[in-house]
Amino acid sequence: MKLILTLLVITIFFLPAQSQQWKLITSYSLGLPQQEMKETIQPASSFQLGVLYQLPGPLSQLLVGAELGIGGYAHKTIEQTFQFGVNNSSKVPVNYSSNTFNADLQTRVNLLPNKNLIIPYINAKGGWYNFFSNVYVEDPENPNNCKPLDKHNIINDATLYWSLGGGVQADVALFSKKRKKPGKVLIDIAANSVRGGTLDYINTKHLEDAQTFNDKDSKPLEVRFIKASTQRIYEHTVAQVYTSPLRMLEFRAGVVIRLGKSR
Repeated sequence: MKLILTLLVITIFFLPAQSQQWKLITSYSLGLPQQEMKETIQPASSFQLGVLYQLPGPLSQLLVGAELGIGGYAHKTIEQTFQFGVNNSSKVPVNYSSNTFNADLQTRVNLLPNKNLIIPYINAKGGWYNFFSNVYVEDPENPNNCKPLDKHNIINDATLYWSLGGGVQADVALFSKKRKKPGKVLIDIAANSVRGGTLDYINTKHLEDAQTFNDKDSKPLEVRFIKASTQRIYEHTVAQVYTSPLRMLEFRAGVVIRLGKSR
């Protein structure tokens, strides 16, 4: 992951301004969970940012680059029943925030010469995918009076992954009668199959009262909280943890911007 981050930073900040070989890519990504993941989490939305380098000469239809993405698959609040002392239970709001981060190296092959205004392509990627969640429990009497003892992410797991897919890019000059500045800005639409190793993550598709939920395919996630008024520590089950391979069908829409001045 450090290698991918380093390469991306270097290329963004130190690429030659006059070169037309460098392209900035930005896109919105919607990842639809597949197989086991389909039953336990919601679709993941993310914003992707990266760069591509178009090889010169006879290899000009081949591009290589790096990319970063950050997004989320659950941001919601539900009520859980927590026990605060003997014979004292309360309905407590629980705030869930589950997010993703990915970094990859990639290669793209344009299936038509670059002079065309519409170009289909295939691409392959390989990198690192991170799922992490925070869970905040509010005090039933004072939302700011019950604090988690653990300040780090409640659950955090990552895996290596690879992706294969394809798409089509359309030059915005296609929509101009005078065909001004062809190749400067491209609309980019793609679909990819994402596969990786196993991940631990909380179930956010069917969140319910974790105190009464029982599923043999999951394990409880327990977190300690301290009540500021009494300094008493409570341990509550806040979610269920599932483990499955990373499987997603990803759809993307964005733009590709050629960097540098025209020759």
